Order: sequence, then C-alpha cells, then structure tokens
Amino acid sequence: MKIIAKIVCLLSIFFLSINSNAQGVNKRYPFVNTIFSAGLNAFENDSGYLMIGGVDSGIASIGIVQTDFEGNVLFQKTIMDTNLAYFAGFQGSLIKVSSGGYAMYGSVATSSWARDKLYRFNSVGDTLWTKTMGDTAFDQVGSQVKETLDGGFVCVGQNTQYSGQNWVVKTDSLGAIEWEQWYGSGVERPTAIALTPDSGYIFTGWTRSLGPGAPNNDNIRITKIDKQGNLQWNRVFGQTDDDNAWSINTTQDGGYIFGGSIRTVNTDSRTKHYAIRLDSQGDTIWTRAYNPPTLANSGLNGFRTIIELSDGNFIAAGQEVYTDSISFSRHDGLIMKLKPNGDILWNKTYRILGMNANGTDFEIKDIRPTNDGGFICGGVVYPSFPDTGTQDMWLMKIDSNGCVDTSNCVIVSSIESHTQLEEEQYTLKAYPNPFVYQLTIVVVLPQESTNAYLVIKDVAGKELCRTKLNSATNQYNIEGKQFSSGIYFYFIEDKEKIILPQKLIKME
Repeated sequence: MKIIAKIVCLLSIFFLSINSNAQGVNKRYPFVNTIFSAGLNAFENDSGYLMIGGVDSGIASIGIVQTDFEGNVLFQKTIMDTNLAYFAGFQGSLIKVSSGGYAMYGSVATSSWARDKLYRFNSVGDTLWTKTMGDTAFDQVGSQVKETLDGGFVCVGQNTQYSGQNWVVKTDSLGAIEWEQWYGSGVERPTAIALTPDSGYIFTGWTRSLGPGAPNNDNIRITKIDKQGNLQWNRVFGQTDDDNAWSINTTQDGGYIFGGSIRTVNTDSRTKHYAIRLDSQGDTIWTRAYNPPTLANSGLNGFRTIIELSDGNFIAAGQEVYTDSISFSRHDGLIMKLKPNGDILWNKTYRILGMNANGTDFEIKDIRPTNDGGFICGGVVYPSFPDTGTQDMWLMKIDSNGCVDTSNCVIVSSIESHTQLEEEQYTLKAYPNPFVYQLTIVVVLPQESTNAYLVIKDVAGKELCRTKLNSATNQYNIEGKQFSSGIYFYFIEDKEKIILPQKLIKME
C-alpha cells in the first residue's frame, strides 16, 4: 500500500473537450405515501421522459412518471387496487407500440394466487385495456413483452403449472391468446424475450434444469423458438454456481446479444458482469466476463440491460458493488459502452450527487437511446438514513459519452486512447466517489505490463500526481485534504496510452 501525498509533475499533456449539447438529468422520484418505488423502464417521448415501475404504499402497485426534458414532473399516476397487488414485470417490460402508446407485461396477485397481465396504455399513460392470463390454480409471473410483426404481442413469464416452466404467450393486437407454449422442467425463471429475423422469438432466463450445478444452482438459458412457438434450440452458459440472466436482444447481423452475470468459480470465484454474443444459429461468437471493483464477490454485480447501437457498438447498464472495508456494501449504477468484439470503450458508475453514504445504493434497470445520440436510464435509489427512508425511482439522462452534464463531459483528445490490449485485463476503481475525507484507488494490471503509471489531473489538464505502478495489484490511500472540492480525472498510462479515463469528485 502506498500513500499519494504530493504533486510530482506539473507538465500537462492532457486536453479536455466539453460536449456543449449535453442536457443531463439525474433525479429521484418518490411517490406520495409510498414505502418504495422502482423505475424499471424509461422512454423518451414528445413531452420528455416516461418512466414506469413498481410502487408500494402497503400493497404493490404500478407507478407512472412523466417528466419534461429537464426532469421536472409533469404528472404521476398509480395503477392500484385495494384488494389486488400489481407488478410491472422486469426491466424492458414496457414497450412503445407502432400504432401509438405503450404496452406492458406484468402480474396481478392476491395472497393465494398470481396471474400474468398485459396492459395497453395511450401516450399519456391512461389504460386502454388489460388482459389477465393464466389460471388461479397456479402462479404465473409476467416478465417482458414485445410487439410482433402482425401488430400483436409475444409475452414471456413463469408458469408453475409444470414446476415453474418458461411460459410464452402470443396474442393478437387486443390481447386475445393465439397460442401458448411451455419450455423446460424443474425450476425456470424467464426474464426477457426478443423477436428474431426469421419471424420467430428468442428468450433468456435462469434455469436449474440444465447446465453445470443443476438442479442446485442457477445457469443461463437462451432458447430459440419459431413463430408458432416450436423449440428450435437451447444454449446453456454458466459454471458451478449461481449465474444470472437479464437481457437478450437481436443484432444487426442476425445474431443475438445477451447480458447478465456469471460467477467464475473456475478461476477466482467472483461474480462479474457478463455478455454473450451469438450468431443466428446460436453459436458463440464471444463471451466476456468483466471484472468488478475491489475483488468484489456480490451476486448483484451484473448487466440488467444490453442493446446494440446503430454504429454496431453495445451499451449495457446495471449495478456494480464494492466490498472493501471503506465502501463496504456500496452499490453504484453502472454503464459500459462496448465495441462489437466486446472490448470496453468506456465504463462509468453513477450516483446522485450528495447521496454518498454507505448503504445508499443505486441500480440502473433500463437504458435506451435518445434522439440526440444520448441515453435515458431508469432505475432505483435505495437510500440510507438520514434520508426520507423511501426507495425511489431514479431517472438519469446522459449524453453519448456517458456524461450527465457539461461539468463531466470529458473526452481524451491529446493522448492516444488504449485500443490494442484487452481492456478487461485492467481494473481501475476509486471509492468512495464522490469522496470527502479519504479516497482509495485500486489498480490491477496485466502481468506483461511493466511501465504503467497512475495519473490524476484537474479539469484544466494540470497533472497533480503520477505514480509508478510496481505490481500487478496496487492500492493507494489518499487523504481528501490534499484536494480542493471539484472535479478531477484519473487514468492508467501504459506505453504512452491512456487506459480507463474516469472522473473523481471531491466534496466539501
């Protein structure tokens, strides 16, 4: 361990460019008289941003928030019943419909049964119609819906009629069931579904009936079916511990991209953010497990949503957990932008400024592109005391570089960015961030790296410290009093290339 205590270099070779078009939002949205709420879906629309998720005021309900483009609330609505509990499905359970408005797939329940429910909303969140599916003799839990090419819907959920199987339901445009099929045996929990180029469907979820560790551990299941629901192929991923499946989407080449988490028990027993790219036949193009910070081993690490962008890159969002002694149990929202081959373009964590206490946690559930080239995110704030004490919806708008506002829209422009070495061989994390009294920076290098440095600079590009990294794993404790309040930037410099440039915030 080494203490960074002084400025060692005053020569600035780092220039910053600011995206002047950024208009960020980073706000929490409590509902009146609720115990908690959670944003599961976020969209840009003509009025601003729409977010839908779960709320609870003693009974589970569905909450809708519409904001303007600055994040100011235009209206809030709640779908509730004093005798029934309503659930909003998983992230991605809300979709835009081609004829206007939205559709959502979730559940309705009593103390003795649960059934799936398909909702159809207009453009301002008013309910047009609902369809309840399933049988009260069994439990059904709705996960996600997509609009089909004929204007109908395909829904995926769990049905306990056959020991908790994957349940796919195809409906017409008014929610009438056209066909339904069950898949798997034993314990299954589907989470996401997508349309495929051949007019079929692909879904993913947890399985304990297939893969290593079954039936005692969760594995990742990816299943391809045709347009009538006939099984075409299964693919199973995982190791001999619990792995999580959250997102599946198609790619422009006719293949698929998956996001979730995996615990790499065959190597270091750490739960990591996990992405899989498949071709159209389900053959693996690549898999990537991305290292969490501070040797963290939390099952909450992982991607909740991953999608391909128009340029062929991917954007993934989720949560990152710290398990060190200083920031124990700190959870941050995470966004990664990935290249088509899975290499990291940038990797950033997010909180709401001023909410820095350990135990105040953040999770991004959903991320979608916006018309200005940025992204809108829906998620959850889990606050600690002193606070309102209520878990709230979290809405965040970022630009194309992952920046919330112009104060942190920083792009490296004078030193060549690192592009050749496998980025996942490096780890660079600072915590807590923002910091006040003490900052810890952890750096992990590939074995072949022999001339790397940790560099910290201010917003003007002035180099404040440059420290030689002498081992594969390095940890540095920095006293907060060495820094004035403000924004700083830190990165690894290896062979004159910048790796993992990130932002630091010093608070008073």
